[in-house]
Amino acid sequence: MKSPSEMSRAQVLVECALMVALSFVLSILPGFEMPFGGKVSWFSTLPIIIAGLRHGTRWGVPTALVYSLTQLLIGGVSGVPAGTFGAMALCALLDYVAAYTALGAVGAIAGAVERGGTAALAVGIAATGAARLACSILSGGLLWGTYAPEGWNIWAYSLVYNSLWCVPDVMITLVGAVLLARVRQLSLTARKADA
Repeated sequence: MKSPSEMSRAQVLVECALMVALSFVLSILPGFEMPFGGKVSWFSTLPIIIAGLRHGTRWGVPTALVYSLTQLLIGGVSGVPAGTFGAMALCALLDYVAAYTALGAVGAIAGAVERGGTAALAVGIAATGAARLACSILSGGLLWGTYAPEGWNIWAYSLVYNSLWCVPDVMITLVGAVLLARVRQLSLTARKADA
């Protein structure tokens, strides 16, 4: 596989499109699904993370945005308790567009880590995973609070509920990235600056 600096724009575009397609396929494989949304998948966000690491935010963010739209298409926004257009639009924005697009910033975050290597992978994936979790917690508190058990604070429930699926999903992605970086010797070097 060519290093990112050796690739033409067309090659980078094709690679990013393939990463979206691979993520889409991985996302439809069976995984652990929560009753009100959220899923622990088998490496479904890893190809998006790889695109962000290899090509920086210039390519990573648009790649992640396209992936977010594929997830919105297959997931939909039905069942929002308020049922209004505004609530459904906010759900689409928080649970899909913002949450998944944040993954594209992994290269910039990991590139800021001085030590690089596995530490940079861990920081980048953890930070973008935390951003994704924050979007889900915000959505849960604003839109899905009626599902909180009696006596629970809406925000505490959203934090617990969304952590149950998001944290394991991020950990699976991190393990996959570390294994790929070591086993395949892929160029997962984080981009410090976008070309």
